[in-house]
Amino acid sequence: MLSVRFCVRCGKELSDEEIVGNYCVDCYVKHLTPFKDKPRLEVMVCPKCGAWFYKGEWNHPLEENEVLRRIAIWGSKRFLREEVEVLDVSVVKSLHKISASEHGVTLNYQLLIKGIHPVNFELEVPVRITYKPCPSCLARAGGSHKALVQVRVEGEVDIEELAEEVEELIVKAGLSSSVTEVEVVKEGVDVKFEDPVAARKLSSILSRKYGASTAESFRSTRFDAREGKWRGVVTLSVRIPPVYKGMVVEYQGEVGVVEEVSKGLVKIRILETGEHVQTKVSGYWSGIIKPLPKAYLGGKYVVTSVDKNYVYLLNEDTGELREVSIKPGYSHLKTGDKVLLLSMEDREYLIKESE
Repeated sequence: MLSVRFCVRCGKELSDEEIVGNYCVDCYVKHLTPFKDKPRLEVMVCPKCGAWFYKGEWNHPLEENEVLRRIAIWGSKRFLREEVEVLDVSVVKSLHKISASEHGVTLNYQLLIKGIHPVNFELEVPVRITYKPCPSCLARAGGSHKALVQVRVEGEVDIEELAEEVEELIVKAGLSSSVTEVEVVKEGVDVKFEDPVAARKLSSILSRKYGASTAESFRSTRFDAREGKWRGVVTLSVRIPPVYKGMVVEYQGEVGVVEEVSKGLVKIRILETGEHVQTKVSGYWSGIIKPLPKAYLGGKYVVTSVDKNYVYLLNEDTGELREVSIKPGYSHLKTGDKVLLLSMEDREYLIKESE
């Protein structure tokens, strides 16, 4: 005689075979989920031939969705609960941006629970793709390169995120076939090319996108007697200005906060007037945009009230009360907002922390 049990979530009457961890199958999938940890996919791809590396082995090139599908199947066991096995995986939505620094793919997992309950489970899975030449391509290229693009950013920067952005630009621009290596170094990212023309194209793309400054040099390695000229490596130094959202800057004598950086342009809100201005990021190099040092910051405060003359502030750590004269640029401030007080010479400015 079969014993009868009940789902702890919906109360449905079940046999021992039908129940999964005190749940009916529907509630198990919806509330507990078949995954004990959210899956993540990691894959290394050769930028030259498309071969892909997984668990110590290089595999023949395949279409991108098929590579992600196979890795999802092979790596699923460590993310699934003990009573669940994967039958197959299909790609619902191809590789796409899910945040400023992360890509993802939407997958449908065909699963079998307790060996008898087939279910479909769809979710968006983060994906990390890195690029490195496979041994075959390195052997064909002899490990050599004719051009080097050195990508650098002044100040603190997430080098891994920068490398991902550079690799994405290389693929989109169709330059992968000329790349012999993408290397993350302490100072930034180095990209080695077989073709100097491709290296110059990447340099140009970075200049337009980020307002980067570029400098080119040539280091000779040997004299080609047959051609009657020196051979060597072209080096392109690409410096990206450290201008980012939320940064406090001086723009043409006015203090402002950067609200957006996109396609080589920067949008700045002037704190005094609230006016928005747009200029090229490359203005950093000419001094039109000047970062203001942290030394100017006078502390963190909470807005207690605002009237037509003043913004009233409280430092919650010290209990200090402050009054700051109202400016047109403060029209967005309200009671409860957390602000930074910026002091510059004899002037004071308020910056909302979320900016």
